[in-house]
Amino acid sequence: MTKRAKTIVFLGPDGAGKSTLLSLIEVELTKRGVEFSHYHFAPGYLKRYRPSGSLTITTNPHEGRQYKPGLVFVKISLMLFEFNMGVPRVKRRNDLVFFDRYIHDVLIDPRRYRLDRVRWWMRALLKLAPRPDIGVIITAPPAVIQARKQEVPPEETERQVAAYKAAARLFPRAIKIENVGPPEETAQLIIEEILAQ
Repeated sequence: MTKRAKTIVFLGPDGAGKSTLLSLIEVELTKRGVEFSHYHFAPGYLKRYRPSGSLTITTNPHEGRQYKPGLVFVKISLMLFEFNMGVPRVKRRNDLVFFDRYIHDVLIDPRRYRLDRVRWWMRALLKLAPRPDIGVIITAPPAVIQARKQEVPPEETERQVAAYKAAARLFPRAIKIENVGPPEETAQLIIEEILAQ
């Protein structure tokens, strides 16, 4: 690729199939000789946002005490610094930059990040975050997701599916996928959309 770097964000509830699709996409892009980088949530500008090297499996994303409002403001401010400093740097390294989740994820599932709930000023502050070029919204019927993973109650899964679908408006370009068919075919569809000029 010779055009400017693209940032592509993959969002969706746990159990929707983000990791599977991302793996298939990366295998295919490697075969095609397309260079890319892959980050989980943050670009890793600050040490606290870099991978620790130890694999952790989340079984209850909402466990732990939620932060009080003052600490929520500090955390959001720190995230904004991380993304505004880190995203331009990683975009200089590759034509494609993938993010498995992104700072906007806090608007859909704030309890995952111990932020309790979305406040109006959080929405205002997050407008200062760098906007990705493409948001890939991956969902599935709530019953299908619950059959794959039961990390949150069924009613929370239903809420998240609706919220992720609505999140398409956050991005200049959105690809909405209901991941119920063969993942290989879905991955190919996403690749063609991503590489479209």
